[in-house]
Amino acid sequence: MKIKQKLLLSYLIIIALFIAAGATITYNAIRMNQLQNNVKQQETINDNAYNYQQGLDRKQFGTLMYSADQEQEGSNIVVASADEETQAQDYLATALTSNSSLLAQFDGVLAIDTNTINPAISQIVTLYNGDLNSSAKYVQIWDQMTSVMNATATADTQLAAIRSDTQTNVQNAVNTSQNYTNFSIAVAVIFIGAITATSVALSIVMGNRITNPLKNLANIAQKVSQGDLDQRYYLKQNADPKTGDEIDELVDAFKKMINAYRMQEALLKEDEGKD
Repeated sequence: MKIKQKLLLSYLIIIALFIAAGATITYNAIRMNQLQNNVKQQETINDNAYNYQQGLDRKQFGTLMYSADQEQEGSNIVVASADEETQAQDYLATALTSNSSLLAQFDGVLAIDTNTINPAISQIVTLYNGDLNSSAKYVQIWDQMTSVMNATATADTQLAAIRSDTQTNVQNAVNTSQNYTNFSIAVAVIFIGAITATSVALSIVMGNRITNPLKNLANIAQKVSQGDLDQRYYLKQNADPKTGDEIDELVDAFKKMINAYRMQEALLKEDEGKD
């Protein structure tokens, strides 16, 4: 393998570590973003469940005012609370489709509101505007009002359970997000350490594999330049690491050069002997 290829391989190893670290941290960032979106959704579900709960309570209060001879003010409160419930219902019916348990609880609240609370309120309005004498009318109105209050209390309990579940989901998501954050920090520290150690190790190894043979060759070349042709015997021992790259080619070239010098020296001595 050539020196250029070895350097490229070292570079690719470091790049691979960077990519692995980046991919891991990116995945954690994506999961954290998903968890943050889930937290926002759970908080919005919680807010709408609270709004629906407040709508039920205000509707109960408005009905009580209506039956206490404050028809206009009570009616306004009931209508406003019904609008508030409708907005919350529209959101919750869609947002809870992915959570069958919470959706079932909310459907139970809707059933109570539709089948018990609203009919009781309608009956109170009918009784209030009816022809019964005051004593009998208010007895029946109170019976219906009691039904409204009991049903509202039951619905409030179920809505409180929904809100409690969403708060638990938020806390779980926050804890999971924190775990991803801690893991990302740990990954960053580990990979920075690994990349640093790998870079230093590769620098030392590649440096030694290149510079040490070159230093030996430089020393041998210095001695050969001074006429010490016996350096060919040291060449194999000191500068022949069999690296499989350009260093081997350089060593071979030195060997051939020294052999050429020795042959030239032998020919010169032979010519001198003939003379």
